[in-house]
Amino acid sequence: MAKVKYITAGAGVLLLAALLAYGCLLVTDHIALQVTEQYPDDEMLQDEFLDGQFETPERSFVTVGEANLDDQDGGITLNIGEQHYAFPKRWMNGMSEHVVSEVYEGLPIAVTYCNESECVRVFQGQPGEEKLDIMQAGLAAGHMAILVKGKSYLQEAENIPYGEYPFELMSWGEWKTNHPDGQVLDEILWE
Repeated sequence: MAKVKYITAGAGVLLLAALLAYGCLLVTDHIALQVTEQYPDDEMLQDEFLDGQFETPERSFVTVGEANLDDQDGGITLNIGEQHYAFPKRWMNGMSEHVVSEVYEGLPIAVTYCNESECVRVFQGQPGEEKLDIMQAGLAAGHMAILVKGKSYLQEAENIPYGEYPFELMSWGEWKTNHPDGQVLDEILWE
């Protein structure tokens, strides 16, 4: 009789656990369906994200001698035409600072940096076009979300409708030695 009691109790616990797991799956599927309907592309956001659309601010550049950086500071470096540019990560990790989009030497370029995932992507448009339509959109599971032409993408998405532009990651000390005539992204001083 005691065995039947234990078997019945065990079966009840297993049934309760199965029902609880099924309920969790239904809730998860419902949330995933809502997000998938909102962002149908496979490479677009498939997870809820912390919304934070930030207009890409106008940024300025300074000379190597004017830049106030430590030699070990990391940077994203580009060569555009004959000009060398450095985008210090230090100046791209604050709120609304993760995207720098300008036209350099007639070429629209957007440099994107996520300090959460350490992802760097540099996008390019066609020569002669205006600035790229790209802005910071928030954070999704530790990854930056960006708005490109009004659509949300994870920064790492492969189907972002802009071409890639080559870049290098380099310390400030190394870059300023190699490119003393280069241009350096300046810090935003918020009022």
